[in-house]
Amino acid sequence: MNVDCSVGIVTYNSERTIEKTLRALLLHWPAELSGQIIVIDNGSTDQTLAIVKQLGTETDRIKVVLVTSTAGNCGYGEGHNQALPLLQSTVHLIMNPDIAIQNANSIRALFLRLTTKPEVGLVMPKIIDTAGQTQYLARRDLTVIDLFVRYLPGRWFANREAYHAMRDHDYDQPFAIEFASGCLMAMRTADFRAIGGFDPRYFLYAEDADLSRTVRSHGYTVWYDPTAVVEHAWERGSYRSFRMFFIHFKSLWQYFHKWGFRLL
Repeated sequence: MNVDCSVGIVTYNSERTIEKTLRALLLHWPAELSGQIIVIDNGSTDQTLAIVKQLGTETDRIKVVLVTSTAGNCGYGEGHNQALPLLQSTVHLIMNPDIAIQNANSIRALFLRLTTKPEVGLVMPKIIDTAGQTQYLARRDLTVIDLFVRYLPGRWFANREAYHAMRDHDYDQPFAIEFASGCLMAMRTADFRAIGGFDPRYFLYAEDADLSRTVRSHGYTVWYDPTAVVEHAWERGSYRSFRMFFIHFKSLWQYFHKWGFRLL
């Protein structure tokens, strides 16, 4: 089935957020765009699967496809890669299970930027938290010092953090960026397939930084477009769990080993 826009969502015990995510997509899908939602489940043991199956019966216009990972909890990027053989779309959205589209123009804006600007290879929307405040997640490339700063207590390096988060730009205007947040990214499907999707060596974290670098290495630009707005229920698990911190560290080591250890 050829459609204008597809959405891939990887779930793992996502019962608290997935219903809101799917309902927002179905509610705010632009009338003029055909679409398909593919949910790739990484072995959930809660009510995630039941919720997805139920919502899939509530709409005829946008088909909701549930895919069960053949490798269990294989990670975020590899989970999204399992949707690649199913994609028959012009534009593909890569989405977290805790994202809520805010209006029909959000999907439309991402679609139009990619279909009218051939130099753009990846685009992310404006991201707000549940209180409506902007999350500054359009970033410059990862450096060792920026990661060190993130884990320091207090606000000793606030200026450096602001620089990494591109706070020197107006977040109400579109601009070119280096590193797009993986909570929602959009690409032309053909480009996503051509680069082979995500590097499967990243289980979680830094796969979005890596994908952004890969897109740019193929000669495309990466963009932030605030015309599209989504809500993100951000949990930042690596700050609370030693296991998640270890996974984060391992991914960062993989990233720097691949792209080079840049200090500043």
